Amino acid sequence: MQTLRELRGLFEAQGIHPRKRWGQSFLIDRNLMMRLVELADCEGVGTVLEVGPATGSLTEELLARAGRVVACEIDRGLADILRRRLGDRPNLTIVVGDILAGKHALAPAAMQAVGPDAHLVANLPYSIATPLVALCLQSAWRALAGGAEVCRFDRLTFTVQKEVADRLAASPGGSDYGPISVLISLLAKLTPGSVVPANAFWPAPKIASRIVRIDFDADAAGRIGDLDGLMDVVRTAFSQRRKQVGTIFRRDEAVSQALKVVGIDPVSRAQRIEPEQFAALAAAAHAAGGGAGDN
Repeated sequence: MQTLRELRGLFEAQGIHPRKRWGQSFLIDRNLMMRLVELADCEGVGTVLEVGPATGSLTEELLARAGRVVACEIDRGLADILRRRLGDRPNLTIVVGDILAGKHALAPAAMQAVGPDAHLVANLPYSIATPLVALCLQSAWRALAGGAEVCRFDRLTFTVQKEVADRLAASPGGSDYGPISVLISLLAKLTPGSVVPANAFWPAPKIASRIVRIDFDADAAGRIGDLDGLMDVVRTAFSQRRKQVGTIFRRDEAVSQALKVVGIDPVSRAQRIEPEQFAALAAAAHAAGGGAGDN
């Protein structure tokens, strides 16, 4: 792992600096990086996707453990540094570009490089963490359902700002609880790791981060028949958090009837509804031939 002095030197030699636009902060505490690596437990894993490898400190640890690493870096200057440092490694594939193809899809070039199954290990920027986690879990569900050209992500291990980690792990009843909390609860098991103080990064962000591990739960995911329909219902319910769900879905006959079928009080608000209740609601609405998309 590079020291802060070495990291600064690499940036200066390349004529670049950390970009606020992409939320770039680089983990410089070796002990905490090794906690991330240990929690990821990727020894012997076939393929690891690393998003935002930067100059390759974490990449080196992953290369020593996994069969191959696909490193996706949006910053061309950092990708050049990574290529000079580690480009001769036979088990490293560097993809230059955004991991997201908009908010609703993973970049085809990265997914083609990753293949049919992988783990994700990364120090994630705040701006992409939630959509990336959601898309990886959705991809895993589609792979389980027999979808073509999708990757089954069996494990996601990453650092992310603590407030995002709180939303990922949130339970019903609090302000942090939302669509991503529901998705994770229904498709995976989340393990919180160490808190990472702001001074463990360069440049230091304003708040602390946390290491998080999310394991895809195939048994639980297999009980979801229509994930897109489920998430339509969930997003619609949370789009007006202060409104009662009976009011939100009053023009959707299928969901309105499903509320009665599954026993959800129409005066409830989204943040009080359990993930399993959302799943039952969406399934009942689907059985009745409708859903949130029919509003």
